[in-house]
Amino acid sequence: MGFLFEVLDFPDGSRMTDLWNNTWAEPATGEEIASGHFIHLGDDQHVDVETDFLSSHLPFNVAGFGGVFPDGKPWMFVMQKAPADLATRLRGEDDPHSLLRGSLDRAMSFNPDALVAEELSWRHDDLVKVYEEEGIPAASIAGWSAADLLRGLLAQCCNAELAAVVAGYPECAYPESAHACEADVFSDVFAGWVSGLR
Repeated sequence: MGFLFEVLDFPDGSRMTDLWNNTWAEPATGEEIASGHFIHLGDDQHVDVETDFLSSHLPFNVAGFGGVFPDGKPWMFVMQKAPADLATRLRGEDDPHSLLRGSLDRAMSFNPDALVAEELSWRHDDLVKVYEEEGIPAASIAGWSAADLLRGLLAQCCNAELAAVVAGYPECAYPESAHACEADVFSDVFAGWVSGLR
């Protein structure tokens, strides 16, 4: 089971049905922060529609996934990242994550039926520690951007072994098997997961 599935404590029988990856997320230019927000959507909302809409209104969007609880209620988890000093430079705020939180709040104002159930906040070093706790040596991923560290955790939710993702970074998730390679380890995993749904 992946780190995010464990930390978000999904009820038994919850299903992941959607994922997205913003491949044009801004490249890292220095120290970064990241956040993840677990959102419960309205009873009659469709997770694919709401994830597309919400993520399109998040300038710091990296990736995310969504699905349904055992009772059929939809949920989503959205991941963002930004330069660590941006909240201070733009708004004079001490909390670096306030910028990501504010971005999400503005996007959520378009969907009054959605509710933020949980927020996870990380600095780059925190994400590296998550990988270490999952058995990955820090030296293997210390040079990764916050966006790629988040994508790796999403790949783990797609039944990929984190060690295999790290070993294949950046080009290929499945070097030992014939497949339509996406020439990107994360896209490889995500394409494999999506094709398994069809």
